[in-house]
Amino acid sequence: MTPGTATPVYGAPLVASTLSSLLLVTCAVAFWAAGEGVFAGSRDPSLRMSEAAAQAMAVRRAEHEAFTAVYGSISENNVTISGGETLVSAMRRAGATQDETNRAVRAISTVYDPRGVRPGQVLTLAFDRSAAPSRLLGLSFRSEPGSGVTVSRSIEGAFTAREVHMPLTYEIARIAANVETSIYEAAISRGATEQEIASLADAFGYDTDFQRDVRPGDHFELVFERFFDDQGRTVRTGDLMFVSLATRRGERAFYRFRAPGDDQAEWYDVEGKSARKFLMKTPINGARLSSGFGVRRHPILGFSRMHQGTDFAAPIGTPIMAAGDGVVVEAGVKGGYGNYIRIRHDQEYQTAYAHLSRWASGMRPGTRVQQGQIIGYVGSTGRSTGPHLHYEVHFQGRQINPMGLAVPTGRNLQDEALTAFFVERDRIDRMRQARNDEQAGLQSVSQTVAMQDEGTLRARR
Repeated sequence: MTPGTATPVYGAPLVASTLSSLLLVTCAVAFWAAGEGVFAGSRDPSLRMSEAAAQAMAVRRAEHEAFTAVYGSISENNVTISGGETLVSAMRRAGATQDETNRAVRAISTVYDPRGVRPGQVLTLAFDRSAAPSRLLGLSFRSEPGSGVTVSRSIEGAFTAREVHMPLTYEIARIAANVETSIYEAAISRGATEQEIASLADAFGYDTDFQRDVRPGDHFELVFERFFDDQGRTVRTGDLMFVSLATRRGERAFYRFRAPGDDQAEWYDVEGKSARKFLMKTPINGARLSSGFGVRRHPILGFSRMHQGTDFAAPIGTPIMAAGDGVVVEAGVKGGYGNYIRIRHDQEYQTAYAHLSRWASGMRPGTRVQQGQIIGYVGSTGRSTGPHLHYEVHFQGRQINPMGLAVPTGRNLQDEALTAFFVERDRIDRMRQARNDEQAGLQSVSQTVAMQDEGTLRARR
């Protein structure tokens, strides 16, 4: 909030009071100057007119001084919420009295939970410094991106709060950047939300291990619908339409498309082939590969034996997903596996999940599950040295290495569906190119301005 906008809001009650008094004076002067009623007949008309003019000039001077005094006495104080600080303590630190703070916070609670303030939020408080002690006239703050709360004081001294929704701007956003520490941090810092990160993970999650396959210097691109507020902060996003990821394994890109007759959209590559695989390589997000497939020395039994699965270390309670569509054939306690689930996907493939802390609701033999559905949570039951998921893939009755899994993709588009996909793909590519051209133009302008500024500084030297 700027002083130019805050003063009319918070100064209005004082101005109204001053103008009410001025209006009475003005009416009395006008009535007297008319030379009628109780004032008539006792004075010279020219004298009455000159005195009326003098009185009118005095009223105008008083009016000017009143406005100047009211506006000049208002000051603003911006305070930033510190870690562990409450709305009440921040207002008190800004100079509001305990009584004013309590009444203002009660008003705020009608539209916003005061406990929702977070470190870094800025409060703008307006005070009337002409009074002794100074009076709190109102305050405002951003409650969340796109919304704010304002509090104003009436002429009677009561505080009223209201929620203000800022106008939003819609755009097709494009983020193209290199990974520095993680895709998550790079995307979030450029205006994406967790929704876009989840969609990217969904598109590449069938054969990409984000913990091991993605490294600093890799490149990614996102194209999505975005709504932002007057400060440029993302308020909400719509559909993610395009994703690409370039790693040491090469570059892959997918387009979001809902084929005619389908209930939901899926990801397809440039040729209309589905990104979806029959089975996911890693049925857990954000885990560390702690033990691979093969012979190893067992940490509990103390001798070498075949490790017929892959272990993913993760905190207790981390969700575990079904690697593919299928039917639960076993769900219970199974010796050293602890809490255990096994799913049959077709006549040849089954997957197993061990050491769970608990099962998801409804997990029992005969339950049908979909790929990506939460089936349980990481634990350390059975013969386990710490919380992790033991994941196995069974092919024709024997365990195989999940990391070397080579399974077919989902369906590929054909005929009319493929033609419709090409139309949508080309439309998205045109938007990508347009946004790329805009960003390149802005960068060029920025560089030109920087060069001109540098030239100006050199000339001054």
